[in-house]
Amino acid sequence: MIIKCKDVFELLSELYDDELEENYEDLIQQHINECENCLALLHTFERTLDLFHSLQPIKLEQKRKQEFHRWLKVEIKRIVIKRY
Repeated sequence: MIIKCKDVFELLSELYDDELEENYEDLIQQHINECENCLALLHTFERTLDLFHSLQPIKLEQKRKQEFHRWLKVEIKRIVIKRY
């Protein structure tokens, strides 16, 4: 099976949470070790999570939460399209 950068992006959260089958996880890890872009993506993901976990929680109104989620989806798609 050939792993592409898109696969790494889509499965990064599952990889980080140790929710992938072992053989699939090995293929993803191998790709990350051989691909500078995916290694940078993994490091950025880890730093983002560390930063996120260091913040104090805030309460958002439902409307603001929905707006934020819509914005986040658009930004993620924009980054993925630009990068790949």
